[in-house]
Amino acid sequence: MSRRHPALLALLLAATVVATAALPGSASSTSPNAPAKTHAKISVILVAGITTDAFYLTMKKGAAAEAKALGADFSFTGSPAAFSPPTQIPFLNAAIARHPSVIMIAPTDVNALAAPIQRAISAGIPVETVDTHITKPLAFTNISTDNPGGGALAAKALVQAIGGSGEVAIMSTTPGVSTVDERVAGFTAELKKHPDVTYLGLQYSNDDTPTAARLTSALLAAHPNLKGMFAVNVKSGDGVTSAVTSAGKAGTVKLVEFDAGPPQVAALRAGTIDALIAQYPYGIGKLGVQLAVKWAKGQKSGIKKHYGTGSAVVTPANVNTPAIKKYLYTP
Repeated sequence: MSRRHPALLALLLAATVVATAALPGSASSTSPNAPAKTHAKISVILVAGITTDAFYLTMKKGAAAEAKALGADFSFTGSPAAFSPPTQIPFLNAAIARHPSVIMIAPTDVNALAAPIQRAISAGIPVETVDTHITKPLAFTNISTDNPGGGALAAKALVQAIGGSGEVAIMSTTPGVSTVDERVAGFTAELKKHPDVTYLGLQYSNDDTPTAARLTSALLAAHPNLKGMFAVNVKSGDGVTSAVTSAGKAGTVKLVEFDAGPPQVAALRAGTIDALIAQYPYGIGKLGVQLAVKWAKGQKSGIKKHYGTGSAVVTPANVNTPAIKKYLYTP
């Protein structure tokens, strides 16, 4: 073998190494000059309490708009049939299986959703709660309305509507839902300040409009002197309004309802409802995605455990004003 062959091979090998090193993207991952890894696009899934509710559909709009502005992927899911743990948990499990960057969820029970949310966190998916919350502090943040304060506002509005005295009652949804439990607590605490008002108690409609209507009809029959009712959310409010109207007592039995979906606003304008306590679901969705993207990027410093969003007392006198417009739900 010629002595020149090994030298030639060594020269060719050195040239190959130099040329390979010059190729774009070929730097060693251990090199201090290696380019940073390309991060996958941030993805956020919102698991609603119930996807057919005007409140959550408006929240979806705020979240989707903010995700688009921030360049994140956004998905909206949940049960269309009922606001309950058995109907919500399968959709949460499906979201976990997709392994998004962050899950936003409105838990349908303060206790029953704790274990499913823990499963998401154990799978490496951070969770934030929106609107409602759970008892265990598992979520990295919560965004919600001041529900006790909203309940107090509802009581003040109803006491004013009935002239300061008379019988009143509450139509609620299901025990164990953080938001409505807090609204009831705020309402009843404020009502104690008005000794001339007789509180007849609350009934649970299981977040079902026909059930709320049936229970309200029975209440009107049993208490012909009933002067006012507080309905804690959209579905219970729809049932209460329907029953009062069917009984021919629209405008006579004073109604204050939480939320401001299109049927509630129409009934307010018609004089059937005296006041609405409107939340800001668009803003909850928008802020939720902002915080989710920050958390996914590792920008965790300064993120608080709870963020409160505004609410407004909507009346026939102010419903058409610019200041109130953002609080009206637009599903």
